[in-house]
Amino acid sequence: MSRKRSSLLRQLITFFGVGAIATTCHYAVLFALVEGAKVLPTTASLYGALFGAIISYILNRIYTFQSTAQHRKTAPKFFVIAGLSVVLNTVLMGILTLSVGLPYPVAQMLTTGVLIVVTFGLNKAWSFRE
Repeated sequence: MSRKRSSLLRQLITFFGVGAIATTCHYAVLFALVEGAKVLPTTASLYGALFGAIISYILNRIYTFQSTAQHRKTAPKFFVIAGLSVVLNTVLMGILTLSVGLPYPVAQMLTTGVLIVVTFGLNKAWSFRE
């Protein structure tokens, strides 16, 4: 396996690991707000996504992309993508729960799957591009 391919594979695996941690944080907030505070799933998912985005930035910067660039260069790009991801997350959750009628945990899992693919590509190509 070439060095470039090996590096990409390592980044992808690490991104999924970081994503699992960030998603766990996202889901914890989602479930706590829906079940504990009786917040609407779409709103609770928005708060969970915001919390998960902060965790994701920190861990991806350090572990996935091993960025040494200044935060003022990487953070704005990352959070633009995270912002787009939050909007897409909210829209997809609304469609899947309100229009399609899926239970919110199923809707969130489907939404998360789509967002993982999109955000890895965008962050590799733009936020943490070498």
